[in-house]
Amino acid sequence: MDLEQVERRLGVIPDSPAGRQLGWYLRVLTSAGESASRADEARYAPGLPSAAPIPRGDGDLREAWRRWSSQIGPFDVTSVDEAADFSVAVTLRAADGKRWRVSCTAEAEAPHRITALDWQRAFDSEVVVREATEADAAVLSDIERRCPIVLDDTSVVVDRGDDYFAFARLMEDVTVSLGFVDGDPAGINCGAVRRVRVGGAEYRMMVAVHLRILPQHQRKGLWGALSRLLGEKYPLDGDGWISCGYVSTDNAAMQRGFAHHPNKWSVRALRAHLDCASLEGPSAGRPATPDDAPRIVEILNSCHGDEEMYLPYTVESLTARLERSPAQYSWERVWLSDRAAVGVWPAGESIRLISESGGVQSVSRRGLVLDYGFLPGAEDELEGLLRAWCAWLAERELDTLSIFTSAPSPGCSRIRPLARELEAFDVFPGAPEPEGAAQRGLYVDHVYF
Repeated sequence: MDLEQVERRLGVIPDSPAGRQLGWYLRVLTSAGESASRADEARYAPGLPSAAPIPRGDGDLREAWRRWSSQIGPFDVTSVDEAADFSVAVTLRAADGKRWRVSCTAEAEAPHRITALDWQRAFDSEVVVREATEADAAVLSDIERRCPIVLDDTSVVVDRGDDYFAFARLMEDVTVSLGFVDGDPAGINCGAVRRVRVGGAEYRMMVAVHLRILPQHQRKGLWGALSRLLGEKYPLDGDGWISCGYVSTDNAAMQRGFAHHPNKWSVRALRAHLDCASLEGPSAGRPATPDDAPRIVEILNSCHGDEEMYLPYTVESLTARLERSPAQYSWERVWLSDRAAVGVWPAGESIRLISESGGVQSVSRRGLVLDYGFLPGAEDELEGLLRAWCAWLAERELDTLSIFTSAPSPGCSRIRPLARELEAFDVFPGAPEPEGAAQRGLYVDHVYF
């Protein structure tokens, strides 16, 4: 596109301090970053809050602009919605028919640096998003039941029954966003924060989980609106923050959504599903007590200490985890032998997974391994505890024990042969893959999945 066409598109933007900054931004976007340079950093105020992807910071600057430009596509400015010296807002219509409201505010003092730059979808329907509460549990469960996960030729419905927030009570910090279209409940997204270690540095990581949008309201921008609430609650533009997404290799729709993500790691997370009936073994170990905390910490840290995304436990952090929601997961749910430990949440007591493939439906109730570890050479003790847990679950009519690992992780060679089924997940953290991660392995906390 030549300069004359660009100016014709953007010429309606007011010639004000905020208007000139927004005009510059949209010109660079239109050119897919051809005119971008590191000097542009001076246009942004420190700590700029924004829900929009702003190509700045580390990485290839022009490539970041190019990706953002390709997502928006060609556009026209259809209206100026706000026009003041230090704030301006316009509506854009993209070639794909989507409408966007873009607003910009600038400092009152020269050089009038950008203090906020915000993109929001402009909807034909009324879209409202708010934080969900326990009172919304029935609505949230109903939405999730009506949104099956499609994995190749299999669809899976998660039925959380009457206790939608069971998973949330096990998390340290979680927000559930609930979206409405013209007043009707339409979608859910959940964001949870935990501390992790990546490349030797500690971060606060926000993981988006349990995204569900009713089929009739998909492709209307509701995903962005739901995620926006999470972004405002957990801003990722400061130091010490990263985000992370886990996408099944069999989930074609989500794989397309993450196709342009810049940080896809080579090491995959593996979730092994163990069949309780065929693997049940004799009792092993004993239920832990608070007095066992130092020993459990030693075992877990020894096993997982080198894996990416594992933050070593302390006695205090382990105690907080096991006493956060004791009705679901507590000391007696951690079984301890001389050199191994396995902790299980019997999630299937309240959650059903309903699968359908080839017209055949099946129901699964599962136990989830939330913590496990073993000292060097104690793989037999790990397997013994897993088999004992399979027997305990089978007695209570739970059919599957699920556990996370990765190909390089300790214990993977013992866990994989036990699995009836193995799921692979690509990992998309908001940080580049550290050197050597493919040899050290990847840790996944089953609570935050």
